[in-house]
Amino acid sequence: MLWILRNSGREIFRGSYQGAIETAERMLACERTFHADGTERAPRLERGFILTPASRRAQIGGRAA
Repeated sequence: MLWILRNSGREIFRGSYQGAIETAERMLACERTFHADGTERAPRLERGFILTPASRRAQIGGRAA
């Protein structure tokens, strides 16, 4: 599945989910935490960042005017 990472409406990354999370981490916009057993909790993105499937692009205002 193709994912889009946006910041304040601008597309920052398009690709795999893992790639989007890693990009957000490099920008210091994503916090990843883990449970005691080592499983990952849902990543938390900073305000203004949105991670959505590319199939929802039109629903989040991604169409050109």
